[in-house]
Amino acid sequence: MTRHPSAIPTPSTTPYDEDRAAYSPQALARLALCARAVDLAAAAQALVGTRNDVDTGLGGRVSEGVRATEIAEGVVTRAVVYERERGASWEDIGRYLGVDAGAAEKRYAPELERWKAAFLVPYRPDPTGRKRVPQLPQAAYNPRSAVRQLDLWAGLHVTTGDWHAVSGGLGGPEGGPVVPYELDGALRSENLRTFLELLSGYVHYDFDDTDWETVALGIEETDDEDTAAWYDYPLDGGLHAAQVRLAYARPYPEDDDGEPGTVSVRVTGAHSRDLRLRIDTLIAALGHPPQFP
Repeated sequence: MTRHPSAIPTPSTTPYDEDRAAYSPQALARLALCARAVDLAAAAQALVGTRNDVDTGLGGRVSEGVRATEIAEGVVTRAVVYERERGASWEDIGRYLGVDAGAAEKRYAPELERWKAAFLVPYRPDPTGRKRVPQLPQAAYNPRSAVRQLDLWAGLHVTTGDWHAVSGGLGGPEGGPVVPYELDGALRSENLRTFLELLSGYVHYDFDDTDWETVALGIEETDDEDTAAWYDYPLDGGLHAAQVRLAYARPYPEDDDGEPGTVSVRVTGAHSRDLRLRIDTLIAALGHPPQFP
């Protein structure tokens, strides 16, 4: 078989290795379970409303019910992997599945083996050799993004006033909790002013040219790998007060090809549900996804 000329070798590293290292395999398995549970909640919610029933073909709601059942089976699989990482025996798991230990192991051991193998080979080339396909569930593959999104989802749908409902119970490699910054991400440097102007509008802060000149000067010598070198800028409006931390990710401010660089951003002080959702959407819309090596 002739190898595609642009095919990529199976890698041993990913852009998210450092992020995953902050969590134990047990915590990553729990994140994968959380994400699958959100998928199930979304599938179940689609069946609640009745207004669109007249637009649904006969039998259509059955298909949605089947889809929810398929996702539910995925929830069980992710729960089994998590419980094994947590130290549960096959006998413990089989008791809740209504089968003996041998039957439980036979059914789920292959998925557990795939889970463990994915830590050694985190992603593989697709059939074209041009794209990389993660072997871990996405939430475990890129936990930093997953934690932010899952905390936000839980804060909007499950808890009241607890914006770390997911991250607060995850233990790191040393057993302690790993609680992220309120909201964070990476922006294309060319989008930074737009981000700050829109965020300022959300908190009713009048962001003007002077503010931008101050920020642009303040972040010149920042480096996101040096926590002490980050630049802080308050956006204290009449409705909310947000604190923004900024730092360039090297190379700065443009990469070797002249493409816009990346600015890491962290926002604290957003306690409103609506504001948090807006900021998360803003980071996603103006973001700069990590580049693969």
